[in-house]
Amino acid sequence: MRDPEIFKLSEIFTSLQGEGPSAGAPAVFVRLALCNLRCGWCDTRYTWDFERYRYDDEVHEVPVARVAERIESSGVRRVIVTGGEPLLQTGALERLLQQLADDVVVEVETNGTLAPSPALAARVNQWNLSVKLEHSGESLERRVKPAAVAAFRQTERAFLKLVVRSAADRDEVAALIERFEWPRERVYLMPEAADRRAHEERALPVASLCGELGVRFAPRLHVLLWGGERGR
Repeated sequence: MRDPEIFKLSEIFTSLQGEGPSAGAPAVFVRLALCNLRCGWCDTRYTWDFERYRYDDEVHEVPVARVAERIESSGVRRVIVTGGEPLLQTGALERLLQQLADDVVVEVETNGTLAPSPALAARVNQWNLSVKLEHSGESLERRVKPAAVAAFRQTERAFLKLVVRSAADRDEVAALIERFEWPRERVYLMPEAADRRAHEERALPVASLCGELGVRFAPRLHVLLWGGERGR
């Protein structure tokens, strides 16, 4: 059982939110280590791929109180908890949110396979739910957990933010929206791109798909501004 007073932390830094409804907003990013999926195109493999990266270099055990202090001292009033998969550390995340002031806006980036605890569902201001598509390389049974997705939808503070490669993903995206009766004004599609060139190649087809489906397009600002540089 994990110690709820300790995070397995990958990194913490201040930048701009790069994706979704709050894109462009200054935020403190708390990137937690470990993930329960193994997406082939993952751009943060250092949080979980310990065949390619050294665990001791990439995973830092940090007291929750120290992370809370870092957020408070930043002067930024938005925190984005990402990963990895943050809900693998639900206990520590609950403790962190208990220590943050009420005016700190909390976003959590999640793959949507683990339902939020009641405490998290009540406190998190915005859930950015990136349910994975077939091109992730994960099986349907591993990447889509209906009960968890439904729990996020019930918070009425969750946005479906899907990574799309091309127009070939249209039917799969449409099926997800229909299956979970997700409000289209809270659906964002963004191009799968780890660098500027890939973003440029895929942005227009994804934008066209957004027009067809009546959903929103999400550029990846951190890729366009910094080329996907780590810690930005």
